[in-house]
Amino acid sequence: MTDYTIRTPQQFGPVLRGYRRDRGLTQRDAGARVGLAQNAVSQIEAAPGHVSLVRLFKLLAALDLELVVRARRAPACPSEW
Repeated sequence: MTDYTIRTPQQFGPVLRGYRRDRGLTQRDAGARVGLAQNAVSQIEAAPGHVSLVRLFKLLAALDLELVVRARRAPACPSEW
């Protein structure tokens, strides 16, 4: 699988959605793996900046993903923040 650099909350949702779909899971299937309702998964994919870290990490676990934090490389363009 490809690694994705995510620098804003808005970039997180589409990446999570893509991984979920690549695994052939519906939002309901992914949520059921970790005790999240389908609407919670939908909310994370649509507006990840407005969800708790607990819910985000539950979805990462359901998709067998991990979050890696590292120092930024020299930016090619100005920061979006």
